[in-house]
Amino acid sequence: MTRPPRRLAWPALAWPAFAGLVLVFAVTHPLWHIRAAQLVGDFGSHTLYQSYIGLGALLLLWRGWRRRDERHLLWWPPAVALATGACVEGLKRLTRLPRPDGDPTGFPSGHTSFVFAIAWLLTQTYPRWGLLWYAIAVAVGWSRIEGHAHFLYQVLCGAALGTLIGLGISCALPSRRAQGEL
Repeated sequence: MTRPPRRLAWPALAWPAFAGLVLVFAVTHPLWHIRAAQLVGDFGSHTLYQSYIGLGALLLLWRGWRRRDERHLLWWPPAVALATGACVEGLKRLTRLPRPDGDPTGFPSGHTSFVFAIAWLLTQTYPRWGLLWYAIAVAVGWSRIEGHAHFLYQVLCGAALGTLIGLGISCALPSRRAQGEL
């Protein structure tokens, strides 16, 4: 028995949209502009970011390795790394928009693009944990602003770019089950 192809449901886009609103609130609310928030921001920009990317890739690879009908997941981590790296670096060289410190490599936020792409792919694979995936992505995006590495618009554009990259990868490398082959 074959299943019909999986279609993108509009509620799937609710997580990234909600995450973007939370990010705007977190950045603009005065509570978050205290010294403790800056320390948490430093942690989010580095340790949390690297841990999340590594754990996300391992979860996708593990599930792809264990389930025959989800072997496409083995391609998602390298695809997201290549696509995000190429898009972010291309846009940075093309736009040369400054960071808060004046460095002309501010647009878009690469950290945020990468974590939102991973959050999209993890939500497609483990939908019950969608809130956690996007909460971590928002924390990393917020940390880039709080650490004075990016402006708000650079992080929001990075989040949108990452979501589009994740969406593109999940549509370009669908499962055999989604294609109706099993």
